[in-house]
Amino acid sequence: MADAALACGAVAEPARGPWALRAVSIAVPVAYTAAFFLVPLAFFVVLGFWRVQDYQVVPGFSLENYRDIAGHILAQSNYGIAIVQSFYVSATTALCAVAFCYPLVLAIVYTVPGRLQRLVLLFAVAPFWTSYILRVFAWQILLARRGIINTAAASLGWDWMEQGWLNTQVATRIGLVHYLAPVLVIILYVSVSSIDRTLIEAARELGASRLQAFRRVIWPLSRVGITVSLSFATIIGFGDVLSGSLLGGGAGRSIVGAVPLFSNMIMSDYASSTNLPRTCALAMILVLILACILVAGLRAAERAQRAVA
Repeated sequence: MADAALACGAVAEPARGPWALRAVSIAVPVAYTAAFFLVPLAFFVVLGFWRVQDYQVVPGFSLENYRDIAGHILAQSNYGIAIVQSFYVSATTALCAVAFCYPLVLAIVYTVPGRLQRLVLLFAVAPFWTSYILRVFAWQILLARRGIINTAAASLGWDWMEQGWLNTQVATRIGLVHYLAPVLVIILYVSVSSIDRTLIEAARELGASRLQAFRRVIWPLSRVGITVSLSFATIIGFGDVLSGSLLGGGAGRSIVGAVPLFSNMIMSDYASSTNLPRTCALAMILVLILACILVAGLRAAERAQRAVA
């Protein structure tokens, strides 16, 4: 009996090891997320309901900041138009980024030999290893009025580029696409490379052209990756500050007028105002908008997944 009990204990002992390892594996990322994301976010939420009196932050619950923001949605600060402007820039940037990265990924997956794909993919994501702000400053030099691009265009007689692209929404999009491309390449590569090639071969054997095989096999099966890429790029573009400030000049003309981006308005409010709770309220509005975009993207990805299934 004692031997049997010892044998059972010897068998049961290893079972506690994996359970403890799983608990630690879960606890570490949860603690990290709570300390560096949830706690600061909760502080922003609470601070947004405080108010400023005699240049001092007064703890308490007040809707004064949100009422003030609501009163300036379409007047003076034009927060509402700035939100529309940000969504327009981020959505069009997402389309441009995916339109640039998707053909690149198709070329990597279907034209590069398998033994070289990882190397080519490594070169495609190499810009991700450099600082974002260094890339933005590099684009400032390239897109300036007397920059390389404008000088080359002027030598070709393209007078329409005389003023350069710096401090325009075009420059903002260029900076964002450069920033987003490495991540989108990874997302799209995972989606496209997982497509069963026998399905493409079967379509070709049944008489489908390359374009028809792409439209009926590759495109539908990669829609989940495209949807995730679009939602991710829209979220990053909506909340980005550097490209809009350093390349776009903080504002740019578009179909909604020459209005700053919402993220730039938050930074300007923080730099020029002593009302930190009001700035936190603006930041929380931005977080809620990004959360809505994320939920919409996840639902679109689920619908695309069900359509494929």
